[in-house]
Amino acid sequence: MNILPDYILLKPTLTLCMICLCLFGCSSVTPTQYQAAMQNGDEGYSHIQLSENQYRVVFKGNKNTDEEEATNFALLHAAELTSANGYSWFTIVDSDTDIETKDVTRVGPSTTKPTQGETTCGLLGCATPSSPNYAGGEVTTKQVKENIMSSLLITMGKGEPETPLTVFDAQKLAQNLRPAH
Repeated sequence: MNILPDYILLKPTLTLCMICLCLFGCSSVTPTQYQAAMQNGDEGYSHIQLSENQYRVVFKGNKNTDEEEATNFALLHAAELTSANGYSWFTIVDSDTDIETKDVTRVGPSTTKPTQGETTCGLLGCATPSSPNYAGGEVTTKQVKENIMSSLLITMGKGEPETPLTVFDAQKLAQNLRPAH
């Protein structure tokens, strides 16, 4: 005779299911969002002032951040930095995107297959000796993306640029990139 109501017996099962869902939800990594890096080397955007109007702008993303998004976030930070410093436009002097990878090696299962020797017969009968033949598992190595870093060397300016084709309007660029992110 069961004196406990059925719903009480379901509690441990439901609790276990909820814990599993939470763990699986935490295990998936989302792409790095547009945010300031807390420390040097952290994910997010950062910058270093090189001269009065020249900066190195960097956006570092995790393994799920694609190249286009990392570049767009670096451009967005360059535009915001340009406006914050009282300039109206910037030009890109140099740019670089680095994808950091690591090697992941996997070893398949080992197998054992006996090797049979030659059959010999004597007074007491015939015998076929065998010895173990060990075969190692298949070893595969592949490169897996760890993170991505988009770096821009920018020069900021005011007024009419000398070569307007290579110039980004800081306010317009920020407006164009911000809604997408």
